[in-house]
Amino acid sequence: MTSTPLLQLHHYQGVRQQPLHRVLVYAPTIIWVKQGHKQLWWQDSRLSVDKQSWLLIPAGHQLTFVNYPDQGQFSAHVMSLLTPPPPSWLTDPVPLLMPEPRLALNAALTFCFELTADMANRSLSEETQIQLIYGLYAELRAVNALGMLFPSPTMTLSERLARHLSVAPGDPHTLAMTAHHFAMSRASLVRKLTAEGNSFRQLLTQVRMSHALTLLQQRLTPLAVALACGYDSPSRFAARFKQAFGLTPHQYLRTCPPPEPQTQGIGEAQPNDG
Repeated sequence: MTSTPLLQLHHYQGVRQQPLHRVLVYAPTIIWVKQGHKQLWWQDSRLSVDKQSWLLIPAGHQLTFVNYPDQGQFSAHVMSLLTPPPPSWLTDPVPLLMPEPRLALNAALTFCFELTADMANRSLSEETQIQLIYGLYAELRAVNALGMLFPSPTMTLSERLARHLSVAPGDPHTLAMTAHHFAMSRASLVRKLTAEGNSFRQLLTQVRMSHALTLLQQRLTPLAVALACGYDSPSRFAARFKQAFGLTPHQYLRTCPPPEPQTQGIGEAQPNDG
């Protein structure tokens, strides 16, 4: 089994409007729109976010949004943070109701994000990478925004399970194997997930569908994506995808830029391969 990376960085692009429903955020995530804008439904309001702001989304949320291109191009970086901050940094009080997950950018935040994202291109030790991530957290804490990403110092079982599944979504995960990984019986795993309003099958499907978006951004065919997400039947995969997001894989592909003769890692880069 692949070890958990320190973070995951994805690059999403579009040439047409991209409406997506209920996209699972399985880890604390920073979304930075670099071109175009994202219209997000948040609680009872509608937010519009462009390159001047970040979206800071805590784990466990499902996002409904539309990506709008500007001059024919939408581009966004999505950083999923799998390394928690020091526990002592999460003792600051957090409002019970976050008014909105939008944070205005400053030069220090921009520098720390770009430095952290660039770790994929450097031969750095894991400890060095962790310290760079802590630098980003320190700047977020300086503007009282770290708690927006990490509202609780502990993770729910659903969050821990989603992160575990996200490392290799296409693997043949079973309830028995997963329960063994978390050192509990199948009955205990089912009971605890039910208490959190989730199920093993539901979380596995959501994680695989989020992975499918990333693979489609890499211009893989729907058949290849289906197989990479653990589906033997392309039609069953397409039905799940449409049920999850409100459009088919082919419809989503039509909103993405056409394949380029030579790509440079568009889609996913994992700064730490374990």
